[in-house]
Amino acid sequence: MSDSDSEDERRKPQLVDDNKGLHPLFWDALPEDAEDDPLYAALKAVDDEVPPEDKAESFKTNGNNKLKLAMSDKADAAAKRTLLREAVQFYSSGLELAVPNDALNAALHCNRAHVHLLLGNYRKAYNDALAARKLQPGNIKAMFRAARAASRLGMWEQCEALCAEGRGADPASKDFDAMAKEAASKLAERRQREERIRAQAEAEAAPARALVDVLVAHGCKMTRPQVTAGNRSKPSLGEDGRSLVWPVLLLYPESGQQDVVEAWAEDDAFNDHLDMMFDPEGPPLEWDERGEYKRDRIELYYLAHAGKPLNRDQLVEAMQGRWPSGLDGSSGGPEKYGSRAARMRKVNTKHSLRQVLAQEDHVIAGVPLFFVVAKGTPFRERFLESGR
Repeated sequence: MSDSDSEDERRKPQLVDDNKGLHPLFWDALPEDAEDDPLYAALKAVDDEVPPEDKAESFKTNGNNKLKLAMSDKADAAAKRTLLREAVQFYSSGLELAVPNDALNAALHCNRAHVHLLLGNYRKAYNDALAARKLQPGNIKAMFRAARAASRLGMWEQCEALCAEGRGADPASKDFDAMAKEAASKLAERRQREERIRAQAEAEAAPARALVDVLVAHGCKMTRPQVTAGNRSKPSLGEDGRSLVWPVLLLYPESGQQDVVEAWAEDDAFNDHLDMMFDPEGPPLEWDERGEYKRDRIELYYLAHAGKPLNRDQLVEAMQGRWPSGLDGSSGGPEKYGSRAARMRKVNTKHSLRQVLAQEDHVIAGVPLFFVVAKGTPFRERFLESGR
């Protein structure tokens, strides 16, 4: 070993037996050879003969003494906190014995609740006070301490109920008056705040509700929002407030192209729009190299049973631009099998948009979406086959 190692060893603090020469009653910690000490063995033998209920009573007394010392003028802030924690430990030790004495256990819980209140452990205080109240119904101290802890936790309904219970158990007591008044005031403030929030939410939802009223009256069914037309994601009310104007998406699956009709009045017939879009006098479609998408060859289809219809409340949320509550990312989609399986349905272009949207199997997934194909093309047959 080097000289420096020897010097380091000399500098290390020497461990001492803090219990050396002390009576076992004053030991700070239990040494490994405690059983070899005759005084400790004698004390342990006596302790083993003490009935558990007497031990619990002793723990309660020791806890009460610690509490008294903590509340005395002699204890500074640090000492007070230490003494209160020691009181908690004594009460806890008494409860751990689980003696069959409800009154004693209630006192241990109630006293520990008092100390937890002083320490600021309000949730623990609340639970302890309720435990005491359960063990000993009518325990005024338990009710008071539970109400006090509830008030510190902002649990005003529980505080108010406990105050009412305490007043009922002891009508002459005035201890609950201040807390009951505070709880009533806080609850009134909360109700007013919630009412303002509800009124604001209702005002914000009013346009969406008016829109939903017309949608439902016109037989429109909508599922989870998935399709938008440009920056439009929902219909609007017409000037009369009773008709709908829709953004409509026309998709050409053969080429991947699309057209958006931003304002399609629901009473407009499909033919009226198609006549303008596929005007023989107009320029040819840039992507239709074979010239197959002519007015007389155009067919429109929609996906029947595109999803599970939203209920009224969900529909109001969707019309407010929110994801409907109760839906996750996968729910409400189209079904593959059964009588409500999704399949392509041909549009009668003589009908108005309103008539088509009101079809029993037409469920709109955001905005109306129609697939445009040309008759007499190989693609049309493949498209229809895949959509059956």
